[in-house]
Amino acid sequence: MDPFSVIVMLAIHLVASGGLMFIVWRLMPDAPGLCRWAMASTLFGLGYLARLFFGMQTVDLIGVASDGVMLLAVLLFSEGLREFSGSPLAPRHQRVALWVLVFAAQASASVLGGVLWRHIGINLATGSMYAVMTWSLVLEIRRQPLALHAPLRLLAAMIGGLGALTLLRAYSIATEGMAVAFKGVFAQAFYIYASLAAVVVAMTMLWLMFLRLNGRLAELATRDALTGVYNRNGLDRALQQHFARRDAPPLTLVLVDIDHFKRINDTQGHAAGDAMLKAVATALLAQLRAGDFVARIGGEEFLIGCVGAPDDVALPLAQRLRSSVGRLQVLAADSSHPVACTVSVGVSAGFSSYAGWEAAALQADQALYEMKASGRDGVRPFVAA
Repeated sequence: MDPFSVIVMLAIHLVASGGLMFIVWRLMPDAPGLCRWAMASTLFGLGYLARLFFGMQTVDLIGVASDGVMLLAVLLFSEGLREFSGSPLAPRHQRVALWVLVFAAQASASVLGGVLWRHIGINLATGSMYAVMTWSLVLEIRRQPLALHAPLRLLAAMIGGLGALTLLRAYSIATEGMAVAFKGVFAQAFYIYASLAAVVVAMTMLWLMFLRLNGRLAELATRDALTGVYNRNGLDRALQQHFARRDAPPLTLVLVDIDHFKRINDTQGHAAGDAMLKAVATALLAQLRAGDFVARIGGEEFLIGCVGAPDDVALPLAQRLRSSVGRLQVLAADSSHPVACTVSVGVSAGFSSYAGWEAAALQADQALYEMKASGRDGVRPFVAA
């Protein structure tokens, strides 16, 4: 296949991939990075078409501008990766300044060095940016959820391969002249790989998006929407995961109930009640240790899974939880008066298997009932009759 046809196919792949990503982004706007990826793919394809139809072997305004479009596309793609991974983006003025600097260098090389240096410059610039992206991806994989590792590795491999070929192309043009840019085995191999990469990278990015979406849906299914702690589904999953470990230590359940919560709702309003629930959940989370977990299991009830025996670990933790909540002064968005609250806490006996958690929950509930009956704002351990 001649280079002209391969370049046309590559450009069509890029523009089509950009359009597909844009449609997906419109349907799920909470998709970090996808809009930048769509713009990058489309711009790269349009840049290739402009270079192809308006002269790849000349130095004119359209040719230099098309190089600038391609450099912008690579920078947008890199920004999309950072946005997807949660890494902070540089301020807008710094990003614009970077593009202007790279584009100015490329334009200067084109004007001063002619066609040869135009192609050396664009390949050197894009190849270097691909190499930096690949290194960033390799470092980022460790920070991402396990489900994303496979597509991120594939993405790093494809971009790394494209970067290596692009840098090698710059070297070949510099040493052998323009003849190797569009003719010969290497030129065909370069454009075939680039065309393949355009498809694989686009599909991989959509794969990443849908994996992220599935993760969020799973998170929503196991998290309480108001407080962000586990719901009952999440509690069950946390218990199963804990006891699935070969050396799982025993658990103790700590049941926390906000005292007179109905009174807070009735006198201060539901906004104050919601603010109180979120503040209590945050206070509970702040006191937990590695391995502990908390779930909201009722309107104002939270159940904590505490790793360890009741007397040694759970009772001191329960006291810290009670004290932490007792120090809260919660201000609702529509109120000027802070609201305080106390909690009553019941602590179960320890248990060593998943099958024992429901009995332990009943023990914690019984201890909580006794605490509330004796005056509230305290901690009561379960005592067998």
